[in-house]
Amino acid sequence: GVEYHELFGRGIAVNTNTFFGFYFGLTILHLGHVVIGSGFLMALARVTRTLPVKPAHFPLIESAGCFWHMVDLLWIIIFALLYLVE
Repeated sequence: GVEYHELFGRGIAVNTNTFFGFYFGLTILHLGHVVIGSGFLMALARVTRTLPVKPAHFPLIESAGCFWHMVDLLWIIIFALLYLVE
């Protein structure tokens, strides 16, 4: 949010150029995945709070872990594309 505020304050928007179009698009897409992943993790915490963990919960646990790792992998790629490539 702070970075978006600074960019908008300098007059940079989605339609400024192609780079910023991709920048805003990818970072907003990533934010959506983080919100969904956080929801998965909150559901996982609620379901697994009762011990013992039932075998029926294992797919939820694996799905949440896989989804969160996918979000991490996407952020590594997005970070490299947006911040390290000139």
